[in-house]
Amino acid sequence: MFNDARRTIFGVSLIALAVLTACGGGGGSDGGKTDTGTPVQPPAPTFHVGGTFSGMKSGGMVLANGSDSLTLPAAATTFTMPAALASGASYDVRIAVQPPRFTQRCTATNGTGSIASASVTNIKVSCADHLALVSTLAGTNNPTRVPIGLPAVFYFPSGLTLDESGNVYVADYLHSRIAKVTPAGAVSTFVGITPGQEPTDADRVLGSVEAITRDQQGNFYTLGSHTVRKISKDGVITTLAGAPEAGFADGTGSQARFNTPLGITVDASGNVYVADTLNLRIRKITPAGVVTTIAGNGVRGYLDGPALQASFGDPWGIAVDKAGTVYFSDRQLGMIHKLTPEGVVATIVGRLGTPVLTDGRGADVTLNQPSGLAIDKDNNLYVAETAGKIRIVTPAGWVGTVAGSYPTTAPYIPGVDGTGDVATFSEPRGVAVDAAGVLYIVDRSAARIRKVLEQ
Repeated sequence: MFNDARRTIFGVSLIALAVLTACGGGGGSDGGKTDTGTPVQPPAPTFHVGGTFSGMKSGGMVLANGSDSLTLPAAATTFTMPAALASGASYDVRIAVQPPRFTQRCTATNGTGSIASASVTNIKVSCADHLALVSTLAGTNNPTRVPIGLPAVFYFPSGLTLDESGNVYVADYLHSRIAKVTPAGAVSTFVGITPGQEPTDADRVLGSVEAITRDQQGNFYTLGSHTVRKISKDGVITTLAGAPEAGFADGTGSQARFNTPLGITVDASGNVYVADTLNLRIRKITPAGVVTTIAGNGVRGYLDGPALQASFGDPWGIAVDKAGTVYFSDRQLGMIHKLTPEGVVATIVGRLGTPVLTDGRGADVTLNQPSGLAIDKDNNLYVAETAGKIRIVTPAGWVGTVAGSYPTTAPYIPGVDGTGDVATFSEPRGVAVDAAGVLYIVDRSAARIRKVLEQ
């Protein structure tokens, strides 16, 4: 029996040794060896970099450390960059994407260094207000047909555009003219009826002007009386497309029909895009005057998807970026839609249901009567809400408030200059942005042109 027990113990020992060998065991200080005999090293310790975050009121921003990135929402208080680093590795945490312009600016301190033997937790990211400063460039705060002693008189202006010299051209709706405003605020009539003077037959050609845009060659395009007119830089007026009778028809020149178009823009190739408001469609006009429908089925509703099957509530303002994506506001639904070059309509701001008028992610925000649109060189989209605010939509989809407030509490005094939500508007309608990022706003009911700078 003793011999049997010894044989059993010996067999168990052999089995245990085999298991240890297979598992890389053996008690060596080098961590054992692989099947090929190479010593197995224990994994090097890794560490993270992070810190605290404070001061953001809304929106979001993005931190980067090389190719590693992290989006921080307003609610965040601490952060840790996703990628782990080995001891001795260097780090350079910086702000890759700031919050929306005219809202806040963030800074990072203690963002650079090298990993020692512990995670980094002392990086500090803080945000502070960086507000818009609103001033009046021109206007009397009194929409009227005749001069009242001040040089800048508008009669319900509706849209505006800019030239390279910083001159502003205003669609002065009921004056039936295009007014020119210099950077110093001096106002004159570019084409159309000069206030206080008897109009000529040539003046009357322009009619009421709803909106205006300008191409790279210096030609202007305007909307009014269901027509699209072209105005050369020398002031020669021709009809590009449409006729005084409202209707809907694609075609060339006067064969085409529009119904109260309110938004117009032009791309780098000279193609004109029109928000044909009461036809519930988006139209495209080539430089030769050929009109086609590029989005909308003509039925009021809400449906994204293939462009010609899409439905809108009330297309109003319109803008186009360098890639050929067309953006247009939906005043009735409180949305911004985009039309891709591939012919697909998608909503980037707004949702059905209970309106959410605060700042935040585009899909979680509803705009309040969005009208005019403009795009800057960084693809930020600016929106004039006729309810009283100027909003910004970043390429990442954050919606912020540039300036203004809604008249929901008394007393509300429209037309006040100032910073951020201290400034007020009567009826912001059109918006344009220059190469430096300065905004220009048509405040329609106040008969003013407002200028918006970053402080």
